[in-house]
Amino acid sequence: MKPDSLFAQRSIVAVALVVLGIAAILNYVQEHVRVFNREQDRLQTQAHVIEENLNQTLVALNGVLGDIRQQLPAVEPADNLNRYLKTLSDGMPSVRTLAVLDVNGHALAASRPELVGFQLIDPDYRQQAEFQMAGRLDIDTLYISPPFRSTLGAFVIGVSRTWTDSRGKVGGVVIATLDRNYFSPLLDSIRYAPDMKAALVHWDGDVFLAEPEQNGLADANFLRQGSFFAEHRQSGRDITVLPHVRFSQGDARMMIQRTVKPAGLKMDKPLVVEIDRSVDEIYATWRRDARLFAALYTLILITSLFVLHAYQRKQKEADLREAAAAQRIEASERFMKTITDHLPAMVAYWTDELRCRFANGAYLEWFGKAPQELIGTRIQDLLGEELFRKNEPYIRAALQGERQQFARTLIKADGSTGYTWAQYIPDRQEGIVHGFFVLVSDVTPLKEAERALAESEWKLRTIIETEPECVTLLAADGTVQQMNPAGLAMFGAASEQQVAGTSMGGMIDAPYQPAFNALLADVGEGKSGTLTFELVGLTGIHCWLECHAVPMRDRNERITGSLCVMRDITDRKKAEQELQHLAQTDSLTGLANRRHFMALAEQELEHCSRYGGPLAVLMADIDRFKKINDTHGHKCGDAVIRRMAELCRKTLRSADVVGRLGGEEFAVVLPETDLRHAVDVAELLRQRIGQAEVHTDTGEVIRFTVSIGVASRTDKNADIETLLAQADEALYAAKNSGRDKVCEYEAAATGVGENGGAARPKS
Repeated sequence: MKPDSLFAQRSIVAVALVVLGIAAILNYVQEHVRVFNREQDRLQTQAHVIEENLNQTLVALNGVLGDIRQQLPAVEPADNLNRYLKTLSDGMPSVRTLAVLDVNGHALAASRPELVGFQLIDPDYRQQAEFQMAGRLDIDTLYISPPFRSTLGAFVIGVSRTWTDSRGKVGGVVIATLDRNYFSPLLDSIRYAPDMKAALVHWDGDVFLAEPEQNGLADANFLRQGSFFAEHRQSGRDITVLPHVRFSQGDARMMIQRTVKPAGLKMDKPLVVEIDRSVDEIYATWRRDARLFAALYTLILITSLFVLHAYQRKQKEADLREAAAAQRIEASERFMKTITDHLPAMVAYWTDELRCRFANGAYLEWFGKAPQELIGTRIQDLLGEELFRKNEPYIRAALQGERQQFARTLIKADGSTGYTWAQYIPDRQEGIVHGFFVLVSDVTPLKEAERALAESEWKLRTIIETEPECVTLLAADGTVQQMNPAGLAMFGAASEQQVAGTSMGGMIDAPYQPAFNALLADVGEGKSGTLTFELVGLTGIHCWLECHAVPMRDRNERITGSLCVMRDITDRKKAEQELQHLAQTDSLTGLANRRHFMALAEQELEHCSRYGGPLAVLMADIDRFKKINDTHGHKCGDAVIRRMAELCRKTLRSADVVGRLGGEEFAVVLPETDLRHAVDVAELLRQRIGQAEVHTDTGEVIRFTVSIGVASRTDKNADIETLLAQADEALYAAKNSGRDKVCEYEAAATGVGENGGAARPKS
């Protein structure tokens, strides 16, 4: 950028800022004047409102007092006159009292009867002199007294006219006292701002009323040498405007003084309305706006200088880049032409007369034309009538300056079908379209890819629809969005709409819901997981499902939900439960096998240790079982063992733990059973077994007996192995003492027996 240009830009910005500042200053000066004039007009208007009200009041009072004076002879005696005055007073809210006074100020009649006979004017009051000189009073003049304190203690102004007796001699005055309470709301109503003050002042300078009320103002007198009130009286004007006065307190105020003197009404002394406002409050908004503009102007000034500096620096850099670019443009034009000719897209330019001016190699190849054949050719001749008719709306729109984009299927020069995406870009120069550029991309591979994708999606959907497993798409909150037919069948739903928006967790059996919610939380964090749970379908059918969940992501890799593939494993679950049952159960008897019995016995012993209470153990063995096998065969031996298990189940409680430890040996744990009751249970079992019969296939009857050993938990530290060993020792005692017996194990101090005790038969 040239130095002259830099200086010119800086000069323009400086001039603009100066002009803006001067314009703003002038505007704020004018606004200051407007605020002054507006406020002065408002104060004068408010003062005029009070003046008009007082004018109407004084004119009305003048008429009323004149009527009273004329009616004095007609309304005698005094009672009638009192009632007459009372009626008039009630109809005039501005009047406190109406009274007829003699020349000495005594009330001859009054609207308030209690005042009759009293001297209503204080003898010490200066107005009293007027009554002593009643003979010199003008009967046509309305006399306005200074404010005074009435006999009843009210602060009033007297408005009076003289009256004469039958001989034409002045007999006294008819007086009305103005009610201060009537004029107070009037003055307050014209105050449109908190700082505004209004006062009603007698011509002698005595304040009758002020709003807002101020201490001591009722006794104040404005008529002093050099006061604003004195200046108003001396000016002789009805209205005095004081735009900027300063009181002793230092508060500068705008003041309006207006003399109340109705036209055509003869008064001895008028009243004055005085209204003022604080100058600081009047210009508060103006000052605030001025400060705001000053701050804004400073900001604009700093910002403008900064922006100008940054712009000029960028402009210098741009100029350098432009100079370098200009050098490259010339070299690159040849390069760009070469590039254009080798672009896979077709590029051409058509004038507003629809004649070809330029076409790259791809464009020429598509239509099978040489450059000399295509340049200058009309587009109608190149495209043919039918294709031109299809493209004509886009061509006309491009020539009107609107960029066009559309897809088109074309037949290539070699007869093959091609798919294109065409763009018509208007060549606009100074608002005039001179032609349009054509950019046509061969999207045949893309179209083929779209078809392949559509076919792939169709295949994928077909796979999902026919997939025998449940494929479900869940939203981030766990609600169902999509579900394939296999899943709908698993959940007992007639249609996808029946489950769409339903919480998957709500259809899972309650014990598995926390685990499922935890799985969804993991998936929400980008993990995958598998969970087996029991499903409660919409029709109430229970089944077991194995769910594998993975995150679903959008194109921005954000997790939007989860994909769940669920397999019905009800049959497998039943097989697992069956295997578990087989692993814990003796296949011959259906009782707990040795391992499962020991686990259950440990649980009962732990419960007994924790909560207290007795516990007993039985060890039972079928007598001479080998002989039964040898005599009748193992099949009959198995029948005897099953019969033994059956009798144990029928005789013992459901809370008792019964197990087959091996061969013909059985064990029983009796919770909450002491030794004595355990022996009784064992004896009952022995008797029932002794009475039982087992029939062979040949019709023979097999009878068998059992020997039982009983032990109880006396040592709190004894484990289940110890108790079983004690019961086993008692069992062998029963065997050795003749079989078919119940023996109990008892601890002995002599240490007899392998566990420090002895076994004895039940007596």
